[in-house]
Amino acid sequence: MFRRLAQAAIVLAALALLAFTWHCDEAWFDKHVFLPQQFFIPASRGIVFWSRTMAAVSASLLLLLVPFLPRGASARRLLVAVLLTLPAAEGLLRWRMDRLIRPDLLTAMDALTASHPRYGITLAASIDRVQPLSGRPIRFRTDGEGRRISDAAVDSALPSLVFIGESTVAGFGLQWEESFPALLGARLHLQVVNLASPAYRADQSWLRLNDALPSLEHPVAVVGIFMPGLIGRSFAGQRHPRARPSPSGGVEIVPPEPPTLLQQSGMYRLWRHLYWSDAEVDEALQSLAAVLRDMAALANARGAACICLVTGRTPQWMLRELFEGPALDYVVVEVPEKELLAEGHPGPAGSIRVADALEARLRTRIANQ
Repeated sequence: MFRRLAQAAIVLAALALLAFTWHCDEAWFDKHVFLPQQFFIPASRGIVFWSRTMAAVSASLLLLLVPFLPRGASARRLLVAVLLTLPAAEGLLRWRMDRLIRPDLLTAMDALTASHPRYGITLAASIDRVQPLSGRPIRFRTDGEGRRISDAAVDSALPSLVFIGESTVAGFGLQWEESFPALLGARLHLQVVNLASPAYRADQSWLRLNDALPSLEHPVAVVGIFMPGLIGRSFAGQRHPRARPSPSGGVEIVPPEPPTLLQQSGMYRLWRHLYWSDAEVDEALQSLAAVLRDMAALANARGAACICLVTGRTPQWMLRELFEGPALDYVVVEVPEKELLAEGHPGPAGSIRVADALEARLRTRIANQ
């Protein structure tokens, strides 16, 4: 009886692998695997071919194995061996996942960020330190509100360009004057108020903008960023995105839930890295759409333009859903891999490319205000 159940389970597993081979083409991988975690560098298309090939080969081997399953004591020993692989795999995954991120990035994050009761992990306040990044010493200065600044403090009375987003906007790996917010501020002769921070989600950017705009007397424009990788990041390790459309309009933030034992496991974390369901992708897009709309509404309420930098090979269907449908202004800029730093952020040349594209749109929007 046990042998027959085992044979049936193996056949079902083989059929599932064959179904995966047949159904999961490049479009499926794009939506469910690649895009939810895609920032500047797209995944190799070869992953699709080799994943489907390995699934087909594994299915064939399983089907060949069915007639040869052992009986009696040998079967029980085989079952024990299979079960023992689970804790071993869990330990290996936990060890390996902690080493996936570059050590210099982890060191920089620890040195430059701190936990904030409202915003979560964000740039630490009132720091002035030189941090090695991509083989260069990078100076980071922040004010008392955790905003990256130049040598000059933020003056709330001056006309300002307000920037929101994650490490790209914060200029991670770049000197202040090399970052595209600083370049745009110098070209347009406007003060830069940079609210961005490494690893920010869209809801964190929205919170910073919501809190900062009332204190600025003359916000001229708000510049945000979108990349497909913000889809996966929006979950923040939770079962649902932290931000969602409010029934009364606007955005509401869901309180964080402590991770369950399952969510802390290496196998679950690997699964979350490899697959996002249709429902999860749709829920994340609804969350992002609500946040992007409300960011524009906050800016427009203060008479400021709102423009979103879109990058990371965002597909056309996503542009239609998030920007063209709700009539939000955006500029698409793709940074070539040769203009990226070692850890994946735009380098000086990539930053100039972004600034060039945004400058033309900003000048037009500001002139028409």
